[in-house]
Amino acid sequence: MIEIDFAKIWDDMIIRSGKQKAKASDGGDNFWKKQENVDRFVDRLMHDDRGRIENQLKSMNIPSGSTVLDIGAGPGTLAVPLSLNGCKVTTVEPSEPMGAAMETYRKKTGAHEISEIRSKWEDVSADIVGKHDYVISSLSLMIGDIKNNLAKMDACADKEVHIFWFLTPPSLSRGNIELWPLLHGEEYCYEPTADILWNVLYQMGIYANLTIEKRKKSQAYPSLESLYSDYWTRMDVTSEKQKEIIRNYLKDKIVKVENGYAVPSSTATVHVWWKKE
Repeated sequence: MIEIDFAKIWDDMIIRSGKQKAKASDGGDNFWKKQENVDRFVDRLMHDDRGRIENQLKSMNIPSGSTVLDIGAGPGTLAVPLSLNGCKVTTVEPSEPMGAAMETYRKKTGAHEISEIRSKWEDVSADIVGKHDYVISSLSLMIGDIKNNLAKMDACADKEVHIFWFLTPPSLSRGNIELWPLLHGEEYCYEPTADILWNVLYQMGIYANLTIEKRKKSQAYPSLESLYSDYWTRMDVTSEKQKEIIRNYLKDKIVKVENGYAVPSSTATVHVWWKKE
């Protein structure tokens, strides 16, 4: 009997997805270096994602006074509330605009200082990061060499590791699955999902707990033009024919909401976590 190598499946999907994204405007490292993309993410954080954030904080139940390492912290989505609650937080985040957004967010809330490591998780050593009570990662696991990077998370945690990831491809990716072949004549390569992640951990001898969260999601845009523009940017659209394909795809999906326009969707994410022995 041949055992399935789930780490290889994950790594192969990351490579395929990364190569495809690198050809598009949302590709790889450059996406979060663009201020407009960070601004749009922060706006969603401040207005549309509060329920998700509160649920994540509640499910981790990290006590005040704990040391926390937040991997792929973005604009401080979890780091700032944890710091505000009295935790000593260190973040690993490669994007300068994200770091600047986190500092603005931190000052606005009056949270304590947060230590920052400006790096990708893949590129920083466990010795530099050091030990922390809790290691967390929220929707920021688009990394290869998954087995070694998970082992490094485990090595840096004294008490628990908490990972939030997608059980089904995120809503925009599901749209890409339908749209990308029409726009570019090739299959869309979406992100590896949490079922693969859990099996990677299992094959590493880590028997993680798993909780599924389903929720409705609808990112609001102030105008139809900004909504279309976001889709065009993320899907590497340049021609009028491609723009028309997206307009036709979205015309029956767009709804008017209180603060603009949205494309309602639902998503399923998973909280994967384990205690250290």
